[in-house]
Amino acid sequence: AFSVAGILASPLSAGLLRRAVLQSGVPSAVTPARGRRTTRRIARRLRVPATAAAFARVDRDRLLRAQREVTAGGPLGGGASFDLVVDGEVLPRDPAAALAAGQAAEIGLLMGTTSEEYRLWFIPSGALDRIGPVTLRLAMARFGVRGRTAAVYRANRPDASPGELLGALATDRLLRIPLTRLADARGNAPAATYFYEFAWPSPVQGLGACHALEIGFVFDTLREPATLSLTGTGAPQSLADTMHADWVRFAATGDPGWPAWDSSRPVMTYGPGAPEVVHAPRDDERRAWDRP
Repeated sequence: AFSVAGILASPLSAGLLRRAVLQSGVPSAVTPARGRRTTRRIARRLRVPATAAAFARVDRDRLLRAQREVTAGGPLGGGASFDLVVDGEVLPRDPAAALAAGQAAEIGLLMGTTSEEYRLWFIPSGALDRIGPVTLRLAMARFGVRGRTAAVYRANRPDASPGELLGALATDRLLRIPLTRLADARGNAPAATYFYEFAWPSPVQGLGACHALEIGFVFDTLREPATLSLTGTGAPQSLADTMHADWVRFAATGDPGWPAWDSSRPVMTYGPGAPEVVHAPRDDERRAWDRP
């Protein structure tokens, strides 16, 4: 989704696209100085200068190992990341600002998230159980989450652990809320915007509706080893049939089969039961981010 949003926001793609899918990611880019941070962290681990020539001389297996180590966990898990950079040419401005201002308004857009993106990073790493009240407060300060916003989430999840509460806040702060705002900004665009949420919970290690879980359903690859590692063997083929058909329909016609985004905020929700359109799901939580 980061890459697709960057393509949409680049003037070099003008006239080349008809439709696009932003799946489990948001329009985002950083300054060149910020982008260099990951490069420098990898260079320090390799003990080489942070230059293309120096990296080219490093054994590729060693380079890839250093990359994996530096980026382990991803942004939600505290790891470094590779980012798009506002360079003044390919990306003259931040993609989020460009798309919200009307760039790519003529391109149909399908976008959404899973319900529990954070669990892919918090569960395998063991972070979910390590997060206590103090860590939660520190993370809220880091993400700029106000106490009254967190109070809405806490009221809706009275039995949630500090890790689960932080995960819900992080998922929305980093993914769902920015995409919802983009959908609102495209309200008068000539091309329609469609929103989805993947909510079928995987039983594997308590991953729930985690990041990347929906990929096997969208591409109808439930029997592939990479998919099975996330879903287990009991994933519903009927759900994959539906999602795959909806994505293909959107690619072919521009209409995935549910109402386009408007002031009622229709969201096609896939699972845990039959797929259904839910209007403005968890809207009290969405509003909590916008209160003065």
